[in-house]
Amino acid sequence: MEVLSLVADGLSNQAIGGRLYLSPKTVEKHISSLMDKLDVRSRAQLTAIAVSGGSSISRDGH
Repeated sequence: MEVLSLVADGLSNQAIGGRLYLSPKTVEKHISSLMDKLDVRSRAQLTAIAVSGGSSISRDGH
């Protein structure tokens, strides 16, 4: 959820990694995983989900 929130804030993978103490490649993998789980194709779509309060994400992450 932290990665999703930072994507919604418009941060780059490098900036997200800096905030969360992760490599940009690890952030890229987290974003890719989120996109697969939520069946979206862009960061913009991820942002829309985050802005909507994550209503497309259940509490168990599926």
